[in-house]
Amino acid sequence: MYPPDRPRRLRTDGIRPLVSESSLSASDLVAPVFVDATTDERVPIESMPGHERVPVEEAVARVEEVRETGVEAVILFGIPTSKDATGSRAYAEDGVVQRAMRAITADTDAYVIGDVCLCEYTDHGHCGVVESDAATDPRLTVRNDETLDLLARTAVSQADAGADMVAPSAMTDGQVG
Repeated sequence: MYPPDRPRRLRTDGIRPLVSESSLSASDLVAPVFVDATTDERVPIESMPGHERVPVEEAVARVEEVRETGVEAVILFGIPTSKDATGSRAYAEDGVVQRAMRAITADTDAYVIGDVCLCEYTDHGHCGVVESDAATDPRLTVRNDETLDLLARTAVSQADAGADMVAPSAMTDGQVG
């Protein structure tokens, strides 16, 4: 093996930061905030230690806690009071995420991102409107074009509520466009 000696001259504290290709800090991260319209107290998320579902009234306080860690951006996920086949609470003007966004953008300097998806808002749990016989016929699926219209309404409602960015996560063909 060449060279027979492996000098460690580039591993000293003085040179490594100068030649490193990347660095990561808290300000590079985005923290999830789970806003829950079905509770009036914080509820720990057992599968995500350190995270909790918070009522709308606690959203600003939760974002302030996140910002104290150096994280400057948050992405909001909502848990609505009711669900239906089209996920209508995802794009409602008084939806859980929209109300939280208005409060957060009014009271903090956080960078606020909205999750544009319908799965948490539909009574069937899919990211869009499903074909009528999808429950019994495995060849049937989400109705793409109708879903795109609802996702667009969701993105616009979040932007109107103060989102700095919307994150298309429904994995629906054409969603970004």
